[in-house]
Amino acid sequence: MIKLETSTGEALSRILKELTPIVYSSNRQANRLLDGSYHVQIIGSPMKSIEGTIVSTFNQAQTLNSLVDQGATLVLTFPGKKYLIYIDETIAWNRINYANGNKEKSLFEGKVKMILDEEVTQ
Repeated sequence: MIKLETSTGEALSRILKELTPIVYSSNRQANRLLDGSYHVQIIGSPMKSIEGTIVSTFNQAQTLNSLVDQGATLVLTFPGKKYLIYIDETIAWNRINYANGNKEKSLFEGKVKMILDEEVTQ
């Protein structure tokens, strides 16, 4: 099961769906030399990111919003793999259901872009 949680193991998602493959983004500098040829320089290692849709309860969304604002490191768990991640931007939440005001059953959905920091051994 794919899930998002805090570094202490607190669940922050009910479902993570529509995840993209890992995207690599390098800092490239292309220069044209005096003889007309080009030189492409890659600076540093590429940034890895992944995007998807998260479904969380009201309380999980509230906690997640606070952690995103603080720039906290979170844990993305795949079957057999774990990654330390940062969420790149605030999440725009859409209500899926109301559940008569029950904050543990009221679900919200939002698009999330996660920057993968490193893979953690299990």
